[in-house]
Amino acid sequence: MTNTEPTTEEQNETAATSDHENADAGESMESLMAAQDAMDEAFKPGQLLSGKVVRIDSEGVLVDVGYKTEGVIPLHQLSHRKDIDPNEVVKVGEQVDVTVTRVEGAEGTLILSKKRADLESAWFRVIKAHETGEVLTATCTEQVKGGLIVDLGLRGFVPASHVDLRPVHDLSDYVGESLELKVLEIDKPRRKVVLSRKKALEEQRGKMRENTMKNLEEGQIVSGTVARLTNFGAFINLGGADGLVHISELSWKRIKHPNEVVRVGEPVDVRVLSVSPEKDRISLSLRQARPDPWTTAVESMRINDIVPGKVSKLAKNYVFVEIADGVEGLVPISELADFRVTKPAEHFKPDQEVKVKVLEIKPDSRRILLSIRQAGGGSGGGRGENVTSTRGDGNSGFTIGDRLQGQLAQFLPSNSEASESGEKPAE
Repeated sequence: MTNTEPTTEEQNETAATSDHENADAGESMESLMAAQDAMDEAFKPGQLLSGKVVRIDSEGVLVDVGYKTEGVIPLHQLSHRKDIDPNEVVKVGEQVDVTVTRVEGAEGTLILSKKRADLESAWFRVIKAHETGEVLTATCTEQVKGGLIVDLGLRGFVPASHVDLRPVHDLSDYVGESLELKVLEIDKPRRKVVLSRKKALEEQRGKMRENTMKNLEEGQIVSGTVARLTNFGAFINLGGADGLVHISELSWKRIKHPNEVVRVGEPVDVRVLSVSPEKDRISLSLRQARPDPWTTAVESMRINDIVPGKVSKLAKNYVFVEIADGVEGLVPISELADFRVTKPAEHFKPDQEVKVKVLEIKPDSRRILLSIRQAGGGSGGGRGENVTSTRGDGNSGFTIGDRLQGQLAQFLPSNSEASESGEKPAE
């Protein structure tokens, strides 16, 4: 019968083998624990690292941070923006900053967060901007009640009153736009940042205004845009600085309101009349930046010319007649008609069309003397074509000559009366 029990030597060999395996296992466990301790020592939660994106998939983003295995950014730790495609946040090969959240598993897989790294970086940038007054750039992501939400790497709020220099009626126009902002208020524990685009625009305008006023010179022709109109003139934006064109400098002709010449938003060229930085004032002229119509008209006009015109203004002893755009001539009261006129307003009205004869041209004083009386070619023509009474009750279409002839007829016998008396009818 064969003896199957192990010999003493076999037992000793088996025991030695078992002890060796146990020793190896113990050593392996100790090595793993030591590696884990080293890993924990090397990478602590909250630690900031920099790495290169090596892969993007549905599980997350793999990042090479210089360790033996890649770190993993779960999708929910990729951005503070929700439901966003990871390919819109990072690209393969891109260098990114990440924060260690934990070390996971026996192999020591690094679980990382780009969102936390971005948040810390954004807070540092926002705090610095608040202290230094630096202007930040952020994209508007949505419109909410009372203002706008912007993306600074963290959520920022822009109140409606700080969106623009003037009140904004439709905030949705800013969604998706890149905005320049200044930090008004920060509350890190509550994760609150309040910003102002209005302050950034005011600062920008102040710098532009200072630069514009520094470079303006009297007599210079510059381009601008009509910013707003008032009863006394028009304000022209020259790029951060507004200058005033007084109503008397808007046109070569008489106007009652600036809207007769320009409209808001219209580009114009203007001449700089004066610059006063100490008074923060710029005086401009629109008409002096354009050709002088008076010079052009006078060059083509001669003494004794008869030209059409339009009554532009009535005075006690004069009537002003516009004979070209921006060119007025003066008609003395003695040259209004062949008969005596005591009140020009009784026979003429503004915008009435008349013919005038050029009597005198004085280029030095920019004065033209005219005659309505002599433009008619005689007493009848003068009265009949140029002078129309504006008085009466519906008979204003009759000329002064018609009225005089009617009054004269009252003192002459009628045709029937003349025939009865045998006299010849008056002709």
